[in-house]
Amino acid sequence: MSPTTPQPVPGGRRGRPSRRPEIFAAALRLFRGRGFHATSINDIGAEAGVAGTAIYSHFATKQELLAEAIREGAGRIGAGMRAAVAAGAATPDAALENVVRGYVEVVLDNADMNACYVLESRNLDPEVGQPLLRSERGLRRAWRERLLAVRPELSADEARTLVQMAIFSIVALCMHRSRIERAALVELATSFVLGALRSGVPDPRPHGNPSPRT
Repeated sequence: MSPTTPQPVPGGRRGRPSRRPEIFAAALRLFRGRGFHATSINDIGAEAGVAGTAIYSHFATKQELLAEAIREGAGRIGAGMRAAVAAGAATPDAALENVVRGYVEVVLDNADMNACYVLESRNLDPEVGQPLLRSERGLRRAWRERLLAVRPELSADEARTLVQMAIFSIVALCMHRSRIERAALVELATSFVLGALRSGVPDPRPHGNPSPRT
């Protein structure tokens, strides 16, 4: 099952507007703020403005709600990243910036989902978690390809490590809410990550230790 294509859940009430978006948003806010196990279905219903029992017309269990909410958010992130990868760029450096900026924007727009995925992924069934892990690997591969086009001197391990650190630093923005205005935060995060990716890999020898003579 693809993490970017949420499947319809049986049991929805026909003829009524779907409350799934509101339920998703409420559940993710509460899972992020209180934790999965400390949040009840009634809590989610109250936050979403629906009866807790009405949620069961959309989702069989709280775990299913978590899985569907994360899958829905992963679909939005996947779509945003495909657009960033496909965007035209005059230079390899511009292509790298497109991917970094696109990821910063889509992650900030889905901050609750990202935080929940980091904090609560252990509560996902393998059939949900494995496709998400495959999507993560595809995302990192796209980053590495663009980074190596800019910095071909990097080894595969160096490129992999730089990309992991860059992605984790962006996802960390979701763990604590910032008071910085969104547009300014996008610029700050994009500049920070690009600076790290473009910087040289330091010499692993201790400072002041001269090269051994041959």
